[in-house]
Amino acid sequence: MTLCLSCSSLGADGYRPKLLISKHPSRYDFAGEELKFRLYWTIFHVADSSSKVTPLKGGRLKLWGKISTAGVASWFKKISDEGYSIWNLKTLTPEKTYLFQYEGHYQRERVYTYDLKKRVVKYEKINPKKHKVEVKYIKIPFIPFEDIVTSTYFFRKYGRFKVGAETVFPLFAGGRFQNVSFKVVAKEKVETLFGKIEAYKVIPSNNLSPEGAFERKGKVVMWFSADERHLPIKVEAEVAIGSVSAVLVDAKGRGFDLRKEYEKVRKRNFLQQILSGEVGGD
Repeated sequence: MTLCLSCSSLGADGYRPKLLISKHPSRYDFAGEELKFRLYWTIFHVADSSSKVTPLKGGRLKLWGKISTAGVASWFKKISDEGYSIWNLKTLTPEKTYLFQYEGHYQRERVYTYDLKKRVVKYEKINPKKHKVEVKYIKIPFIPFEDIVTSTYFFRKYGRFKVGAETVFPLFAGGRFQNVSFKVVAKEKVETLFGKIEAYKVIPSNNLSPEGAFERKGKVVMWFSADERHLPIKVEAEVAIGSVSAVLVDAKGRGFDLRKEYEKVRKRNFLQQILSGEVGGD
């Protein structure tokens, strides 16, 4: 079952909001989830990334994430991009987004405050070194919508996880509203640190990309676990020079620890091999 809604009225820039999602969202609770990734440029370990979900009062979640250089990349340029969104689970819309970029000598802060009653986004662009603040107001054309932080969580919960299916919803990024899409192109087993995991192979639209050193310049492919958690277990993206891949190295949440889960599976499989005579001798 899917829910499809397309607004007939066009905005000043010709934008027409579209919502194409599942009517039966995942029951997985993001609260308490902690994910860690290792990023590689070709074969080189260049960065580490982590995310954490903290429950707040009033049916809201704080979605926090950070990415910083590591390995050989830290020898050349120190990068640390961090940010969070306050996500309202009732409106399925962010209330506030904060992003901070620290890349070498460059620093920038951006704060987005979403006033759903007045249907306005207050966009503050801050230069910490020059103590300069630019403020801009942008009209909100449609609710719900997501930002660059909440979009993946929204897809994990309301996405249409079926080969050939596409999920579409409004995204606020780069100071403007646009539609973003995720298309499931295959279901396959992916080799991970935790063993082989059955996953959906997904291609997002070109407008889903972070800014900064790891901004995409080409195709992106994502793999989400084929269970209700829809954990992002792997990402491959073309960047300015070559390609970057991110692999999940740790995942915890309410009632689960991915490392412990797959350690039990490995032990059980090993025991079955012993009992069946595949391991050992006469």
